[in-house]
Order: sequence, then structure tokens, then C-alpha cells
Amino acid sequence: MNIYKRLLFPFLCLLFVSEGFTQQMTRVHGKVIDAKTKEPLPFVNVTFLNVNVGTTTDFDGKYLLETKWAADELQASFVGYTPLSKKIEKGVNQRLNFELQPTSINLETITVKARKKRYKNKDNPAVALIKKVIQNKSKNRKSALDYYEYEKYEKVGFDLNNFSEDFRDKSYMKSFQFVFEDYIDTSTVNGKPFIPIFLRESASRVYFRKSPKATKEYLEGTRMTGHYNRFDDDGVTSVMEKLYSNIDIYDNEIELLSKRFPSPINSFAPLIYKYFIVDTVDVNQKSCINLAFFPRVKSDFAFTGNLYVLNDSSSYAVVKVKLGITDQINLNFVDDLAIDQEFELYQDSLWMLSKDEMVIDYNISDKGMGLFGKKAVSYRNYVFNQEREDTIYNKPENLIKEAVDISNRNDAFWAEARHSNLSEKEQGTYDMIDSIQNTRVFKTVATAADILTSGWIPFNKFEIGPISTLVSYNEVEGMRYRIGGRTNTHFHNKLQIETHLALGSNDQMSKYNLGLNYSLNQKFNTNPQHRLGGSISKEMVFPGQGLKFLNDDNFLLSFKRGDSQHMLLFQTIKFYYLRELKGGFSYQLSFRNRKQSPKGQLKFEYALEKDQKKNLVTDDLILKLRYAPHERFYQTKNFRRPLYNEHPIFELEHTQGFKGLFGGQYNYGRTTFNVFKRVHLSFLGFTDLRIEMGKVWGKRIPFPLLSMPESNQTFSLQETSFNMMNFMEFVCDEYASIKMTHFFKGAILNKIPLLNKWKLRETMGLKAVVGSLSDGNNPTRHDDLLRFPLDKDGKPITFSLDGKAYVEASVGLSNILKIFRVDLVQRLTHLDEDKYQVKGLWGINGLGLRAKATFDF
Repeated sequence: MNIYKRLLFPFLCLLFVSEGFTQQMTRVHGKVIDAKTKEPLPFVNVTFLNVNVGTTTDFDGKYLLETKWAADELQASFVGYTPLSKKIEKGVNQRLNFELQPTSINLETITVKARKKRYKNKDNPAVALIKKVIQNKSKNRKSALDYYEYEKYEKVGFDLNNFSEDFRDKSYMKSFQFVFEDYIDTSTVNGKPFIPIFLRESASRVYFRKSPKATKEYLEGTRMTGHYNRFDDDGVTSVMEKLYSNIDIYDNEIELLSKRFPSPINSFAPLIYKYFIVDTVDVNQKSCINLAFFPRVKSDFAFTGNLYVLNDSSSYAVVKVKLGITDQINLNFVDDLAIDQEFELYQDSLWMLSKDEMVIDYNISDKGMGLFGKKAVSYRNYVFNQEREDTIYNKPENLIKEAVDISNRNDAFWAEARHSNLSEKEQGTYDMIDSIQNTRVFKTVATAADILTSGWIPFNKFEIGPISTLVSYNEVEGMRYRIGGRTNTHFHNKLQIETHLALGSNDQMSKYNLGLNYSLNQKFNTNPQHRLGGSISKEMVFPGQGLKFLNDDNFLLSFKRGDSQHMLLFQTIKFYYLRELKGGFSYQLSFRNRKQSPKGQLKFEYALEKDQKKNLVTDDLILKLRYAPHERFYQTKNFRRPLYNEHPIFELEHTQGFKGLFGGQYNYGRTTFNVFKRVHLSFLGFTDLRIEMGKVWGKRIPFPLLSMPESNQTFSLQETSFNMMNFMEFVCDEYASIKMTHFFKGAILNKIPLLNKWKLRETMGLKAVVGSLSDGNNPTRHDDLLRFPLDKDGKPITFSLDGKAYVEASVGLSNILKIFRVDLVQRLTHLDEDKYQVKGLWGINGLGLRAKATFDF
């Protein structure tokens, strides 16, 4: 599971409590048509009378309303038609169709008429209008200016919504009655009642320069409550930006909820959306054409809504935009979404954002409680075409905090920084949320959610875990029992101690780790990191298994295919110094003394079988350079994970071994260089691309010190590994690899009738590695080199690639039940059964199924 589970899941866990206490749902669906032509009417408002709950019809005139807050009557209304109301029956599922009587209305030069049966772009005035808007994007967007700057105030929050009277009356909710009495409110988006549980404010000043392009936001103050001591301010800032990124309607694509939505004024928008001219309206005393739009494929990641285009024949500027989503969209855990932006005219030609609001209705199920995610941004004091000093624009990072502690601003600061006063309920939110956190019920639920999402059990100043490693299994150790823990910031603000102790039932050998990490920043979890530390450990590993975000002894990795009885025992002493710089560059210098000992069926043998080596000892100096431009992190108190952006990530690592320093037996070097890039392809999804090259320097280097491609003998799907390659199957001293996975995000299946109802998402992958082993490091050429390992029958299990590429391909389905992904992986090369262990499914060599669980919108 990814970062969104860690941020939103603690809140969503609170919702499970209410699932059995929901009041009766009223579900109304039907179709709205023209009474004369019998043609469907899109974008008709269908609302419950006297209740702020409603929706609009889709392109086919269909609608669906499901709510606990229904009224006795439902009304359908549309410009150019007489409104019609009908009685409904509360608490049941029912169908209600409307036939609206047209009225003749002329709106200046625009006449509302019944729609033709078949939508066409050709000779469509709405399409002609949107093409004019697209043609004039460059002059209307603010980035056309050479320089601009403004003050920005942002307010982000989460609200608990859709709770029932039964839920409020439960005994365990007695501690929260003051909240329901004093802080309950009703949403203007869909009429659901809500109470705030999280609020974050920020104030900043933004500077833009066109050439060379730079957008720098100087953060001047932040204020947050409701984070329950799980997240630091930097971590919440990063994830909020990912969930609620700044939306520019003039961009071709809009990133939202970690998805890419095509803008309704995308360069290819007429191929993605259908457009209708609805009427003319006044927006802030400007005559505008109301241009409605709807995605051609309802389940695609695309918006529905309205563009209000200036009613002139020159600028075609967008004065206002409303964005929403269809009910059929392939988006998880989101019931509703509303974005509302307005633009204000400056200097007779510059349209700048004046209003920017967003509401997202999150829900685990269709009937239980949910969360409103809210964002409201205001802008003031615009300055145009005034150049500032280069130091303003040349900062390496985009979000800049120059003040020492911007999270401790006083009330006087916020009184000035806010562009408008907080509402009465918002004013009391900080005290109210603090009161909630002190109740026993909330502490219990929040702690349980914390354990579920992080895998660590908190005990005041330290944590026990990860839970997933307490018990595991492998063929060498047998049942493996492990207990581990780490200190948190309550123990020390700059020092972290981590440790674990493990014991296998078969080998009866204790394994351990003790590590110390000290931050040279003011706080341990401050980014960019500046740390030093050291560790001493004794651990069993599978050679060639490369895991980045999972422990090797994770319980889910206990189940393996094929021969997995060859392991290495690492006894390691390590010291490191890490320095991360603003802008994304970092370097880490480490020293490592390591002794490797063969375990299980693995033997360190020479060509003559009577000769064996007990262990290998190396003294390594390691330099790792990393460049990830403008990288941001999801950061908790003791954990962080990078958030991918549009920039590539470069990593260069060199290991230099020295002979005789502290028992080291070899002089050698190993260099690796890799690049990761996420490539977005608009409505076709995105591709994750990894390219890596490596070389081992030296001769007479034993195979455990050579390069082994990352392999996987478990049934879990591992993105960075070759999923049909065995542990230690190939070694080389020169190699290059490429790993590509494309995520279509439903671009194909969304368009197939019946299948689209499952909201599945397609993936395709291709991974290949080519490498060679020089004669100087080939044990078949030199008797003084450790020979490649053998299985229990004396057959080799390790080989050289000999310049022939290893290749595997995959196709898969994700979003199964919203959380599972299953890939069918086919190994395409090195399929000789007599030489390689390549048995597969259904009698097909090298064919396998791999699965993983993931949380994704």
C-alpha cells in the first residue's frame, strides 16, 4: 500500500465504526427527455426540493441519486424547459423519469434547441467555440507574462460526513456529543452533514519568471491541527500537494489524486469531451457563454462541468470554471468532486485567479460515513511584470521556508495573513479537534489505525514492529521468529535507535541488528536529511533478492517457488554519513566491513571439491550520489517515501573494496548507474521506466561479489525485480537492464461494455537484462575462483548471461476489488528445462502469476 493509505486510512478507519448504523438510503434513478422530440437531455438539474442534494443528467439524459437526506419531491429543471416535480418514496429504490416541456428562449445570438440524436464535432457551434478558447490559451494564461507575483492563503481540511442519528446516539459517542451540537454543518456540494476533524492553513508569497522559467513559493507560515502526532508539517504539505495539486485550467493535463485528467481546454479536448452551449449568463458583471462538457467515455479519467467563456469575439478567456466527475468514472474511494475557479480581470487584459475551491467526498462504501477533503485558496496583491533579484528565482527548491519555525506563528500573523476571516465554526476547530484527541474512544481508534497503516505498535517513546516480520518462514531457517523496535521523537528529537533479534527453528542461530541514526538537523525527520549513523548486524539473506520497501523476512515473502535453500549469512559493521541538499541532490559516504558465510545448500567451493572456503571478508568504501530534482516526500515521524514528479531520478553508486584493511580479502570495485522516469501519456496512462548499467572492476573476483540481477522467487509482484528469475541464477561483471511497466488506467477496458462496470485497469510490462562475464572472473576458466553453486543433485544453478539477453514480459489487471493487482508473467528467454529451473503454469515454461495489494485512487 502506498502513501495515501498512510495519510487517509487512519481517518477512514473511523468510518468502519458506523457501517452498521446507517439510516435508510433513498435511491432514485431515471432519465430526462424532451417531451416533444423524446430525445435525452444532458446537464439537467435533478434536485430534491428544499434540500441541498442533487445531481445533473449525463450525456444520455440519465441520472442517479442516492442519499440519506431525501425530501418528498424531486424536481428536474433546465434552461428552455418548464421545471417538473414528482413525488418520491423515501427509503426505497425507485425509477423516476421526466419529460420536460420546451419553451422558446432566445439568448442573444444563442438559441437552445433539442439535441440531435448523434453528437458530431462537425458544424457544432459548441466545438467551434471551444476551439477558439484553445487557440487563445497562450495569451489568456498567466504564464504568458514575463513576471508576476502575489500573496497566497490556503486552507485545507478534512470533515467527517454522512453520519446518521443512530450513530450519534451510540454509547461510545457520548464523549463527542459537544461536537455534534456545536460544530455540525451541511455541505453546499451534496447536502451531507459534516464536522471538521483536520485543518491546515498556510500563507506564502509566489514569484514567477518566464525565462528562464521559475515558480518559487516562499512559505511564511503554517498552522495545523488534527494530525494526531503521526505526521510532520513537511509530510502533510507534500501529500496535500499531491492530493490537491494546483489546478491550472490552461494546462493540457491536470494532476489530481495522483491521476492525470485532460483539461476541458486540452489541445485535443474535442476528441475527449462533448460540448454543449447551454445559455448566456453574467459572471461578475461580465457576459459569458455557459459551455457544458462531458467525457465521451464516462469511466475515463476526465471531468464533467461548465466553462464560462467571455462573450466577445477576441479574447475567448475563461471567466469561471466548474469541474466535477461522472458516477461511472474509474476512480476509487471518491463519491463526489467539485472544483470551482473564478478569474478576475486586471489591466484590461490579464485574467488572474481570484477564487479557487475544491471539495472531494471520500468514502470506503456507498452507504457509510465518509470524509470531505476541502481546499480553498485565495490570492491578492498581484504585481505584474516587475523583475526581482535573481536570488528570488534561483533557489534550488520550489517551496522555500526561510523562517526558522513557520509553524509557530502567532494570532497577529494569521489575522494579517488570512484574506478573509475564518467562520465561527472554523475558529473553534482547533480547540474542538484538540478536545477530540483527548477522548479515550478516539485514542483507541486512532492507535488501531496507526498500527494497521504503519505496521508498528507504539509504546510512548518507542515502537515494536514491523508486525509483518514477527513470524516468517524459509527453508534454511525454518520458522523465523523476530522481535524488533525503534525509538521515536518522544525518546529523542535527533537520535533514533533501531534493533531486532531473530531466531530460526531449524538453524537455531540468533540474528540481530543494532543501529544508531543521528540527525544533524534540528529534528530527526527534517527534510532535506543530514545524518550520520552506524549499525552492527548478523542476518540471513537470499542472494539476488533486492527489496526497497519491504523487509526480507516479511511474512508475505515466506512462500517461494523452486529451489530456495541457498542463503548467505551477513555479519556487517557499517558507518555512514548522509547529506541531502535543497533541490534534490544528495550524497552518502559509507564504510562497511562484511563477512559472508554460505548457509543451507550453498557452499563456497573451488573446482577441486575437497577445497572449501568458510567465508568472504570485504572492507568497502561506498559513495552514492543521487539527483532527484524538486523531490518531495511523504513523511511521518519515523518514515518517509518519495513522491514521484515529472523529473527523472539519477543514482550513481561506487563500491571500492580494499584488501588487508580490517581483514578485507579483495581489491575490487563495483559501479552502478540507474535512471528512473515516469512518462505520462495523457489519457493512455503512464509508463514507469528504469534503466540501469553496472560494471565490476578487477580480476579473480568470487561470484558473491559480482553483479546479480534483482530476482524474485516469491509469488508477490515486485516492480524492480525480474519476477521469473531465480535467486543467483545469473552473475556478470558487466550488464545493462531496462524495466518498463505501462499503466493504462482503464484506457482500454473502460470502453468495453459490461467489463467497464468492474472498473479494472490494465498493465503491460517488459524487462530485460544483458550482461557478460569476463574470463578473469569466470570460475570455469580458473580453478582458484569459487565455482558456481550447485543444487542438491549436483547441477549448476548459477550461470553467465554470455551476452544473451534475459527477457520477460507481463500483462496484468489492477484495481481488482479496488486493492489487488495480478500479473501474468512470461519468461521469454533461457527456457532450456535441462539447464534452468523454468517450470511454469499450465505446462508452459517460464509462465507465472504474481500478485500484490495496493491502495490507489
